[in-house]
Amino acid sequence: MQNEPTVRQSSLWVQPLMIVIWLVLCVLCAYYGKSVLGLFFAFMFILALCAYGWGRMSVRRLEYTLSLPQGGVFPGQSLRLTRTLTNHKLLPLAWLEILEPCDPEGCVVPDPQALVPNPKAVEETPPEDRFRCLSVFGALRWRQTIRYSDDWTARRRGIRAIGEIEVRSGDGFGLYVAHKRLALAASRRLVVYPALAEVSTAKIIQDMWEARAIAQGYLEDNGLIKSVRDYEPGDPANRINQRLLARGQGLKVNRYEVVAPDSVMFMLDSASFAGSEPEPLEATLSILASLFVGLSRQGIQAGLMTPLSRYFPQTCLFPGGDEPLLERILALLAAVGREDPPLTGPVPAFVPELAGQTYYIAFSRQQARALPLLAPFPPHKTRLLLWEEDAAGAEGAEPRTRTLKSFRMDVAP
Repeated sequence: MQNEPTVRQSSLWVQPLMIVIWLVLCVLCAYYGKSVLGLFFAFMFILALCAYGWGRMSVRRLEYTLSLPQGGVFPGQSLRLTRTLTNHKLLPLAWLEILEPCDPEGCVVPDPQALVPNPKAVEETPPEDRFRCLSVFGALRWRQTIRYSDDWTARRRGIRAIGEIEVRSGDGFGLYVAHKRLALAASRRLVVYPALAEVSTAKIIQDMWEARAIAQGYLEDNGLIKSVRDYEPGDPANRINQRLLARGQGLKVNRYEVVAPDSVMFMLDSASFAGSEPEPLEATLSILASLFVGLSRQGIQAGLMTPLSRYFPQTCLFPGGDEPLLERILALLAAVGREDPPLTGPVPAFVPELAGQTYYIAFSRQQARALPLLAPFPPHKTRLLLWEEDAAGAEGAEPRTRTLKSFRMDVAP
């Protein structure tokens, strides 16, 4: 954890100059025999010196860590944040306040009673720093560790990054206050996935069956050898079994296991929504997230390609592989914004082979910003998923189109 410079606010009575003045007055009173007045100035000197030293050291050697639950949540759900604060010095703290930047209109919010306005906020202050989530502690002993938790509620899709907090403490007399920003070693993120909707995956499965009927409909897995046979003229050289050839068993050709491409690839063109209202993109992401969840439950592998966003680089998660992709895909959808740049190429060469069906998501055919990326994909396995109705698609133009609303079960086709 890195520590930012400390900001100190002290009463006039405990300023360094005043401490010197109290001491000088005490000495003068003792010199001239003013014992009562001298005792008063001695008391003020000791009080100011203690308050100054205690307050100045109060926010030093504090360690703060934050634990978040794995994965993300959907709107309406709650998540618990657990924080640990350790005082590594021998000096106890009479009081301590922890303030975290918070936007009351953000994707996740704490208990409204914990929110306090930021007194330093101005018109140019970002929304996430205009309010603070305040936690107050009455005392923190020397070498003590405290752990506390609170529940936050997910309001809408988005990601909230927690990179630093502010601690505030001081002396037990209230004469000296010190502020310090503590930066976490690694920024933590609260992820709120798009809201789920009632959708049907029947049209996607129908498209996959149509693609199989038109084309060969299968791939060979070069990592799984089913059997070998004798070499015949015209067999490609890369199928020759080199191990058998080295043993002197002649030219043998590998026969590989056949696998069906039961997978779907989605390419999200969020830049095509730049000129529209927020609602179309939010509804699109809700439908898309629901389709991913539905396909996952049916055992159908699905991949996603998203553009550069505020929290992630341009990403292409291809369908297949051993690692579960659903949480990563939902996190990518949570970070999407209308201001994201267009998708750029090229698409990894193996993706068109692995995808049994490819969908390009855009606001409209006219607004699509990266249609050339579909060039490596077979036309019969490609469709546009559009928010707006597409007259050209109704007339048979390629790629074929579907409207995103057609997947909603609560919307009439």
